[in-house]
Amino acid sequence: MSKLERKEKIAVLLVFIGIVLAFVTYEIFNKATYSYEPLIMKGWLDEKIPVISIFVIPYLSFHLLAALVVPLLSLKIAGFRAFLVNGLAIIIGQFALDVAYAFFQTQVPRTPIVGSSPFDWVLVNVVYGNDQPLNGFPSNHVTWSVVSILALWRMRHLAPRTSWILMSWFVLILPATVFLHQHYLVDIYGGIFVAFTAYWSCMFVIEKPQLDVAGS
Repeated sequence: MSKLERKEKIAVLLVFIGIVLAFVTYEIFNKATYSYEPLIMKGWLDEKIPVISIFVIPYLSFHLLAALVVPLLSLKIAGFRAFLVNGLAIIIGQFALDVAYAFFQTQVPRTPIVGSSPFDWVLVNVVYGNDQPLNGFPSNHVTWSVVSILALWRMRHLAPRTSWILMSWFVLILPATVFLHQHYLVDIYGGIFVAFTAYWSCMFVIEKPQLDVAGS
């Protein structure tokens, strides 16, 4: 990574502030109260998905990895523009989620946890105790994770081992959202759509890739 100019350093700081604010907006909507009953978007397959509490490990690692580690890797390995794409995709993606949360409230009623393993305790006291079962569609965890996977995928030739390990870890976060009964399957689809839309939009605006069709 070449040495950053002063304007770039300021932009990096602003992006990280924006990521923090993006997380804060999620917390605001997650702790909101509504005068009506939010929608339950539960499908027939959701009924058959068990609670697998060991998935709290990747689930709880998500914010540190997506908000800090991957953006820093993008900056260090892929450069300033790749960092901007990564960071702004998170911010814009979260803004799109916030719009959905403002106009289309959903809920995931809590599943009683009868196990007594350490993972069950963390699920009940750390996850359920702090994250309200509101506004799951589209999934915040999935959106940020898929943005991170896209950023890492583009770095896979520059830092193959690190990229593949982190991509594999982020892939675990997607099923974790339903195995912990924090989300329904449709929330995953919504999160993937928002992530791809935000990331590729930022990439086309910032990096301006050449898409010309070669003549015969």
